[in-house]
Amino acid sequence: MIAAHPSLRLAPWLLAGLLPVAAGAAEWTLKLESDRHSDFSSIDDLRDDNAEGYRARSGRNLAYVQEEARLQRRDGAWTFSLLGRSSATLVGNRDAIEALRHSRGIGRDATDRHFDVHAHLRGFAGAGVEAQRSFEIAPQWSGALSVQALALTRWREREVTGAADFAGATSTYTFDLRSSEINDRLEFPFQRPQGAAGAGLLFGGDLAWTRGPWSARAGVRDLGVLHWRAMPQQEFTVSTSTRTIDPDGFVVLRPLLQGRNAQSSLTHTAPWRLQASVGWQATERGQLQLGSRWFRGFGALPSVGWTQRWGELEAGATWQIHERRLVLDARWGGWRLYAGADRLDGAHSRVLGVAYTRPFSF
Repeated sequence: MIAAHPSLRLAPWLLAGLLPVAAGAAEWTLKLESDRHSDFSSIDDLRDDNAEGYRARSGRNLAYVQEEARLQRRDGAWTFSLLGRSSATLVGNRDAIEALRHSRGIGRDATDRHFDVHAHLRGFAGAGVEAQRSFEIAPQWSGALSVQALALTRWREREVTGAADFAGATSTYTFDLRSSEINDRLEFPFQRPQGAAGAGLLFGGDLAWTRGPWSARAGVRDLGVLHWRAMPQQEFTVSTSTRTIDPDGFVVLRPLLQGRNAQSSLTHTAPWRLQASVGWQATERGQLQLGSRWFRGFGALPSVGWTQRWGELEAGATWQIHERRLVLDARWGGWRLYAGADRLDGAHSRVLGVAYTRPFSF
């Protein structure tokens, strides 16, 4: 049974860790966050698979979704959380997006075209628990380690690579593409029952340094494994020449198709992320911050920001360079609100978050 997987066995132990400190005062936080971005389309066009709205950037293109709801309790060096989350990243080169548009008749004319396709999707969703322990290493150094155990409700990975050509004079397509996919919602003949849920065991860590007006922090998230029993998997290669196009302008494939469907217990490494930042206390109440996130399979997403304090109010503005979006952040009392977008209409990038923290004792 999937419940016997080690990551799920951790859940009762982590929840039990809440009990010894429940009798005293602690700090509780409720946090909700949605962070969505696409290099090549608006968020709405990506959700609706509206290829007419796709406009690829040169080189690699990134789209991601990071969403989380979390209730956490901090007591001293320990923090325990209940959470639900969804994480997905899509990395594709410009040719992959242009080939998709072209195959649907968008921008197709008598011009010969060649596409070198490479696209990779990784994503999962689930709910579970997390335990984090912070510690002091030296007077100027501190750190934290965390472990997260999730029951997975969704897991999908797919990679497509190869070449596609279009001969304008004869309206002929030639494909040589390879695809591999794991997907808990795949269906094929003679499929066996699969696990009702998967499991994830994910680790994280942070290291921070301060000296005078300077500070620095680096961390890793989602360093671990995902597991699912009897996960449906599919691999196929398509190699074909066809000139058939239906009345709506879509390509009708008549391929030489070779493929394989399979089911087996599957364990893969999770799509980890890195983050780092440097801060400079430029004034008594103002700080300059340089930071970057690093997505596996894509690279760095740098940012620059400024925070300013007026009494109990702390406000900040951050420019996220790759996303081309401005994020405004405000903290007052136990509240934190932040929001950002690259544009007001047809946003390609949008983040919204709210958190409330307050001491509470039983």
